[in-house]
Amino acid sequence: MQISLLFKLLPSIDLAMAAVAWLIYFCTYPDFARWRSENFREHHQSYTSRVGWVVGPLLLLQIVGHFLLWRNGAAVTGFVLVVLTWVFTAICSIPAHRRLQQEGYNLEVINHLTRTHIVRTLLWSGLAIYSLRNTVG
Repeated sequence: MQISLLFKLLPSIDLAMAAVAWLIYFCTYPDFARWRSENFREHHQSYTSRVGWVVGPLLLLQIVGHFLLWRNGAAVTGFVLVVLTWVFTAICSIPAHRRLQQEGYNLEVINHLTRTHIVRTLLWSGLAIYSLRNTVG
């Protein structure tokens, strides 16, 4: 893929991830608390496997795209924002999802996941704004 094409696509990819993050923040994670505890693991497994097909390609394109842009002389800011989001995901979100999958319904973990997800949502939103500003202006 040419760098110029990647530069044109990244704002859309970043905006898509920000939109997904806001949807998860306002709709999905709060709904976790409403799921019945006896079916929670089954629903959680279904959710995580399905959402992975949506966010997985976007995440991969983001990290590769911003890395390549940075390596080709673009500002490092976009790449740093992606890395920060990945690190925060690895530290907070992945362990919480693992606990929910292993233990089942746990309101404390669900609330933690919802509270900490705002950081990822703001990082992805910041990245989208950054990308759009660099493309438009």
